[in-house]
Amino acid sequence: MSKRYVLLVSDAAISEPERKMLKSVIERRHPGDKLIEVPGNLRAVIVKTTNDVAPSFRTEEGAPTIGGKRLTAVLTSGAVGNLKRRAAGATTNGQVHE
Repeated sequence: MSKRYVLLVSDAAISEPERKMLKSVIERRHPGDKLIEVPGNLRAVIVKTTNDVAPSFRTEEGAPTIGGKRLTAVLTSGAVGNLKRRAAGATTNGQVHE
């Protein structure tokens, strides 16, 4: 199964306890998925998943909510480096500013 990376951006900063809870929720929903932190962006995380699961993060039901903060999928890529570079300018409205 091919790997896929999904950039999720929150409307507010995600605290360390919220990141741990989010990691637990994602790994419980989709065993094998991994949460990757984005250096320099407290509102963004990257999920390592599969091609089959990645589209579910873009649905209303699949978008995770943690601590009252909704995370929105803004980009998907086959390479984590692409998303880490672009995450610095990511916003929740689907726009990416570099």
